[in-house]
Amino acid sequence: MLRREIWRLPVAGLASVLIFLFPVGAANAEEGDDPGASRVIEEILVTARKREESLLEIPESLAVITGESIDRGNIKALSQIGFQVPNLNLSMRLDGFPNVSIRGLGSFGNTQGVGFYIDDTQIFSDASSRFGDLERIEVLKGPQGTLYGGSNVGGAVKFVSVRPNSEETTGKIKVLAGEQGTIDGEVHVNLPLGDGGWAMRGFVFGASDDGYLKNTNPPRANGGRRNGTSEVGQVDEAGGRVSIAGPLSDRLSLYASFRYNEYEGPNNTWVREMDANNLRHPNVVNNSIAGWHDRDTKAGLIELTLELDGVDVLWLSSYTDTFSARYTDIDIREEYLFDLLRPEEMEVTTHELRFTSTGEGALEWIAGIYHSQFDEVMNSQIWWFDTVQNPDGTFSGNASFLFGSEDVSGHWWGDVPDPTRELMSVVTPNELRDRDKSHLAAFASMTYTVDDWEWGLGLRVDKWENESLNRDVGIASDQSDTEVLPRLSLTRWLSDDAMLYGLVAWGYEPGGFNLASFQDTEALIPFGREEAVNYEVGWKGRWAEGRATASIAAFFIEYEARQIEYHLVQEDGDPIEAITNFGDSEQYGIEADLSIQVTDELSLTLVAGTIEAEWVQAAFDPGDGSGVQDLSGNTPPVTPDFSWGASLDYRRPINNRVEFLAALQISHNGEYEGLQAWYPVTNPSFTLVNGQLGFLWENMELVLHVENLTDEGYYNDVQHFFNGHDLIGLLGEPGSIVIGTLGQPRLTTVSLSYHF
Repeated sequence: MLRREIWRLPVAGLASVLIFLFPVGAANAEEGDDPGASRVIEEILVTARKREESLLEIPESLAVITGESIDRGNIKALSQIGFQVPNLNLSMRLDGFPNVSIRGLGSFGNTQGVGFYIDDTQIFSDASSRFGDLERIEVLKGPQGTLYGGSNVGGAVKFVSVRPNSEETTGKIKVLAGEQGTIDGEVHVNLPLGDGGWAMRGFVFGASDDGYLKNTNPPRANGGRRNGTSEVGQVDEAGGRVSIAGPLSDRLSLYASFRYNEYEGPNNTWVREMDANNLRHPNVVNNSIAGWHDRDTKAGLIELTLELDGVDVLWLSSYTDTFSARYTDIDIREEYLFDLLRPEEMEVTTHELRFTSTGEGALEWIAGIYHSQFDEVMNSQIWWFDTVQNPDGTFSGNASFLFGSEDVSGHWWGDVPDPTRELMSVVTPNELRDRDKSHLAAFASMTYTVDDWEWGLGLRVDKWENESLNRDVGIASDQSDTEVLPRLSLTRWLSDDAMLYGLVAWGYEPGGFNLASFQDTEALIPFGREEAVNYEVGWKGRWAEGRATASIAAFFIEYEARQIEYHLVQEDGDPIEAITNFGDSEQYGIEADLSIQVTDELSLTLVAGTIEAEWVQAAFDPGDGSGVQDLSGNTPPVTPDFSWGASLDYRRPINNRVEFLAALQISHNGEYEGLQAWYPVTNPSFTLVNGQLGFLWENMELVLHVENLTDEGYYNDVQHFFNGHDLIGLLGEPGSIVIGTLGQPRLTTVSLSYHF
């Protein structure tokens, strides 16, 4: 259990201590700056094609969030990343895993669809962890199968950490505090290790937040009340990363890192509504047991680089171990009915051997082999509470009597039991499964430049396998296939600062099995792989002597055998959560961005994206007796119609010691159909405004942050609760039931940073 009180330090007191220990110095121009020169937009280097290149040289649409923007904007959660990039829906499900789609590819729920990476290592078990100390975040839009393989059908989100620097000793201490009992502290340190070019870097953090969801403890059918905390959205998180880098010889160098993350937060603490056409966004969650999620992750990676004549050889290996335990009040009511406990252990290993050309000729190439192994063990159980044991040994429910107990992780809940009745809980298996997923791939990519033309060609052969065992019913199944994923691009340089490009790229998500215990079959129920092909044309350019940059891209995507998660209650009363291949869809759209250094003090960025999508061929049998539903012509889930954003950054010296900072970010998120392809809930559009005001010294920053300035009500995800009309009798309410993950209301915090 994290000790929240450790972080409850008065910010003013800590600020006084830091100022006393580390006096604020006068501000100086950066070394090499020309005081008479106009400020320009800095060139951004990325590794989207697994080699370092300028953002404006890559023939595809991608977005970058710089380390400075991450730090000043306090970007720590997945939803904050999603609001920065149009046509990207990204948030953390309340079970701690990402909900993500890019250009409508990928799917919220238990399918992955979009790859997540930390330092070129794919993350399968804890993509929602807080990584921190980042140089940048790269968002690659559209299928990335050729260079990145499976589970990148929608694109990739890459977290790039700051690497150790052997040239100087540096560090930073940052403390943030504010509403919702928010306390957040982090420390960054970079240390050279002798004179041999070695260095070490460390990052640690601790954070606590009471959240914005409340349980009013309403009376139950027997008049009793829940005796737990009213703050059901409380989050505690801590972790860090340590890395080391340096030369092993004149040609061989090493980079290695280890990271740890400990998370305690809510799980599936859904807000419940009854009218899908008039969402009110309340913050009340009156559950009998507050859902919780405990997760611990330990991970390490080793990167060896051998520099030969004309080629670099890189070996990258990683290991990640994550244990996650999640508890959910499935009936989402104040009565004890039935809950779900899902302990899960995941181990992931990856290996990549890569050869990269380093010559200056017209031909540049990269080739390699890749292997990953994901092993998962799930021991999920349904706990049927408020159950009475009958004289004949059978069990029956009785909503008039409640009981108290303590669950396996020490979370206290419940009321004092009625001493006149012997009440028991019945535990039944839900998902007792072992699942092993693997990839073995070979890939190659090359570009060839002739005059003002660049030709690009890539190919990946990716063999995937999924072996799954349902231990509850003793059934095992496996499926595998080999995917061929090409990539073609053509670039025409109009000048040194502008280019046109065309791109065709393939991607896929592997198939798998539904492993819940409702299946009474001789084999596990499979779902097949999904595939997408992206056709894209675009323009990128820089002008006004580097004070303005822009890009625009148009795309068309053919998306086949889409994997969609669904939830329903069958005619026999069994609830189902499963994945199936709904059908094929098509989507097309436009993305654009513009950055201008308006004056030396003021910069402006505008971004926008639009998507049109529909099911070309799709059908679904909900199993409730209504028959097969034809979805053709409908809009697929999680495909926002139009999104845009704007950011202003103003920095002006007050004197030679202090600089004033003012920044504003606006993001409009378009309307889209919620998580379900069948019987969806429309999530209305919403607009968020964030702002910062602060003062900057040479080695200190004091900044006021306001998130969601207008206190807009919105959901990160929304859906019907199963097919809610079948649960009327169980939950005792009329009409359909809508559940959603409520977004952050207005939040004001203050941060103090000291650089040394």
